[in-house]
Amino acid sequence: MRLQYYVDEDGESVIGLWVPKRKEFIDVTAQDEQLWAAMLPDGKKLRKEIETWISKGAPDGVAVDMKGLVVSSALHVQPNTIVCLGKCYADHAREFSGEAQITEPSIFLKATSAISSDLSFVFNPEGASKLDYEVELAVIIGDTLHRATEAEARRAILGYTLMCDYSERSYQLERGGQWTKGKSYDTFAPFGPVFVTKDEIHDPDHLHLQLKVNGEMRQSASTEELIMPVAALVAYVSQFITLNAGDVVSTGTPGGVGMGMTPPGYLKPGDVVEFSCDAIGAVTQTVVQE
Repeated sequence: MRLQYYVDEDGESVIGLWVPKRKEFIDVTAQDEQLWAAMLPDGKKLRKEIETWISKGAPDGVAVDMKGLVVSSALHVQPNTIVCLGKCYADHAREFSGEAQITEPSIFLKATSAISSDLSFVFNPEGASKLDYEVELAVIIGDTLHRATEAEARRAILGYTLMCDYSERSYQLERGGQWTKGKSYDTFAPFGPVFVTKDEIHDPDHLHLQLKVNGEMRQSASTEELIMPVAALVAYVSQFITLNAGDVVSTGTPGGVGMGMTPPGYLKPGDVVEFSCDAIGAVTQTVVQE
């Protein structure tokens, strides 16, 4: 299943379910609870019924009316925890810290208040001058994981989306050295454009990620370049943090971030950022001065 989430002018949520035969999203807001139940590990029967309905073209389904709507976060529920991984790609580890060989990723948290409710823009905070970008594959968890094996983690994965791990590098590196403070400003956690259940992405270890700034390719890499398979990264996190249904593990970024350029290629108001993956879709955002 592929789900897209919107908010209207009153801040109310609308849920769209992609129907390939009709090439449109249909409004399934009223079926919110059934959709979530169908995606959980014990929801196979209900999920099969929904998939059959989709395959028939969702008879009687009404297309999403886009009037007054904006695309919002691709997360079905508000996570308790957003776990981010650093130095998961060797080329980014080299450009960030000069490390040639990485065996374990860094772990940090991103505040849930950073989740975007409108994917069309990202804030440049007042007084900030080092806003950076990081395209990442984000994994949504569907069951509790505590010190899990890789196989257990794979079974517990609900699905995938993209996140751009926006970072204000001066906050991150020059204000006491705490990564979370540079990663958690409002709008710094855009998830989208859609949530894709894992049955549609059979091999998350061979997905191509890209990010462009004003049309210029900055990042382009495959998840096969990760230091561990995606499920192994999730299992790794669970050795230190218990993950619950709805939580997110964002799997790190490849090389090409603005900080690694000479001179640094930080974002400025008016810049247009596009991050994408063929299996998931593309998000286009404009940097706006808060």
